[in-house]
This record gives sequence, structure tokens and C-alpha cells, in this order.
Amino acid sequence: MTTNKPVPFKESRIFSTTFLLVLMGFLASFVPYENWSLLAVNMGLAGLCSILFFVFWLKTKHESKRYFSLLSYVMIIALAIYFVIPFFRVFAGQLISWLGMVLIIIMIILPFLNRESIATGFVNPSKNLVGKYFYTVFTLIFGFGVIFFSTINFSENPNAIALSSFFFIFALLFLFIAPIMLIKPSRVKELEK
Repeated sequence: MTTNKPVPFKESRIFSTTFLLVLMGFLASFVPYENWSLLAVNMGLAGLCSILFFVFWLKTKHESKRYFSLLSYVMIIALAIYFVIPFFRVFAGQLISWLGMVLIIIMIILPFLNRESIATGFVNPSKNLVGKYFYTVFTLIFGFGVIFFSTINFSENPNAIALSSFFFIFALLFLFIAPIMLIKPSRVKELEK
């Protein structure tokens, strides 16, 4: 097991994580076509995340586990935001985009409320019924997929459909696991027992 040690600034991964977010924000601004206003918003989000990373480092630089879990949480949420953008751009104004929005809201609320159960399922699978959450999540994703493929022919840009749906599924998975990162390391040790 790793020890909880101080994090020097050069090992904080602030620049590399920010670069990843800038790159993904740039790419999300160009699927299915370029949108310069969206690029500005995405770069602003990457900048905000960079500021958060620095604040997290200032406050938790002596607790590496906590620092990297907070950094990971913000990174995963930002990536989830970037990953849903192409989907909503491809299916704007269609029923599927509203269903996707409802699914995103569910995937933000349910895992956040049940983060300790999900974490227990990851650190000690025999102790809880996290399978119910996985079953619920994948049922929602499957149900969404059925509706999605029934409306696939109505898209203006069929070339972007596969990419946007691939990213959307990853966004749902990211939203499912992200709240686990908010649990303090001491609480995770309790959940392991």
C-alpha cells in the first residue's frame, strides 16, 4: 500500500492534466463541426480546472492520496462534460438529446448519493450489493441505446454519430465512478474492513 506523502509541485501533475483537458476540450469543440464559441468555453473550463488543481495542491500537498483523488475527481468530471458535448451537438433538438440529458442528471445524482456503496463494491466486493448499481446503470445505458439506435437515421451528420455515442457512454461511466474520488482515504480504509 502506498504511503501518504507530500506532493512536490513538479510531481503535482497540474500541467499534464491541464494539457489533457485543453486537448480534449479542443477536440470536443470540433465534433461534428467547429464552433469557436464552444472552444472558448471549453478552454475556460480547462483554465478553471487548472486553478482548482493549484488550490487543491496548496491545501492538500501534504496528503498525496487526498490531493490526487481530488485532482482525479475534477479531471473526470471535466472529461465527462467534454465527452457529452458532441452528443448534444449531433442530436440537438431531438427527443434523444432530452433523454440523454435525463440520463446524465440521473448519473450525476445517483452515484453521488451512493458513493460509499459504490466504493465498497470496488474495495471490498463481497461486502455489499454494488451489483445492483451496476445493473441499474447498465440497464439505463441499454435502454438509452435502444432509443438511440431507433432515432439514428434522423441525424444531420451521421458520420459523427458513432464518435458522439462512444464519448457519451464514456461520460456515463466517468460520472458513475467520479464520486468515489470524493471519499477521504481514512474512510476508504474503513470501507475495506
